[in-house]
Amino acid sequence: MSTRLPGNWHPRAEVPPTGPVVLLDLDGVIADAEHRQRFLHQDEPDWTGFYAGVGADGVIAAGRALAGAVDGGLAVLILTGRVDDVSSATRAWLEENRIRWDMLICRPAQEDDEARHAVDYKRDEIAQLRRLGYEPALAADDNRKIVAMYEQEGIPTLYVPSGYYDNSNRYDGGV
Repeated sequence: MSTRLPGNWHPRAEVPPTGPVVLLDLDGVIADAEHRQRFLHQDEPDWTGFYAGVGADGVIAAGRALAGAVDGGLAVLILTGRVDDVSSATRAWLEENRIRWDMLICRPAQEDDEARHAVDYKRDEIAQLRRLGYEPALAADDNRKIVAMYEQEGIPTLYVPSGYYDNSNRYDGGV
C-alpha cells in the first residue's frame, strides 16, 4: 500500500493488504482489564492509573482463540480505545501473549478521552479504513453502544459481554 497510514495505526510487520478485515476490540475482548476498571469508577476517571496497568492485563482465552481462528487471508485489526501513548506497551503485550494481530489502531494521542465517546472515535476510524480500501467483514466488541454503531455501519458484529459496562454506576465511555 502506498498510502501513508495515520500515526495511530501500527502494523505488526507489513501494512495489511486492503480488502476484507476483522476488527477486534482489545480491553474486554482479548485483554482482561478488570484489575484496571477501578480507575474509571470514580467521580473523575483516572486515565493515567487506568493506562499504567496495561502490561499486567491477563488474556481472555476466547478472545485469543477468536483472533487466532480468523482465516489467514483476512487481516486482524485491533481497534482499541486505548490512547496511542500506550501503543508500545500494547504491542509488547500482544507479542508476549502470542495474540494474532496485523495492525493495532489506537485513539490518537492528542484526543481528550473525556471529550469524545469511543463510539465516535471508532466510527471515524471505520470511515478512514474504508477510504483506504479496507472493508470490515466482522467486528467484536464488549460495549453495546459500539456494537450498535457497527451494526448501523453494516458490519456483522459479535457482542462479547465483559461485564465492564453492565453496572449503571460504571464508566460507559468505552475503551
